[in-house]
Amino acid sequence: MCALGEISIASVEPGQEALAAELVTKVFNQFVAPKFQPEGREEFLRYATTQALAQRLADGNLMLAAWAGERMLAFIELREPAHIAMFFTTEDQQRQGMGRSLLGQALALWRERGAGFAEVTVNASPNAVEAYQRLGFQPTGGMETRNGISFVPMALAIKPESGHT
Repeated sequence: MCALGEISIASVEPGQEALAAELVTKVFNQFVAPKFQPEGREEFLRYATTQALAQRLADGNLMLAAWAGERMLAFIELREPAHIAMFFTTEDQQRQGMGRSLLGQALALWRERGAGFAEVTVNASPNAVEAYQRLGFQPTGGMETRNGISFVPMALAIKPESGHT
């Protein structure tokens, strides 16, 4: 476990997509994949390849990671208008405050890029709903399944003056 003071948060740069893909795939396979049908696992893993991440980074999606030296501990990807496309934390860093810090910095950077938004949305995997609720997200609908991927749509209201909830 790392103390938050030993961790840096920085934008994912071209060439670091493989590290992000490795973290995302490992955490997905450990916590999410067992609850998905084969079609959903395949769909997600196609979305999480190094090449797919590189393309979305080049297209302007915001990607941030929390680092302890060279080790990526957490990863978040935001796409327009303000939607979390991916948000994964290594098992040893979960429930340590890292996700909250990473989300806060991602939203601040997203706003600095000129994005105006009153809420952030996410399609939470069933096992992540509780974690998102701890971050202040609320369900906006019931369980849905698309391309074999089950999720609960959720949103986090943002106070315009501060950029925080």
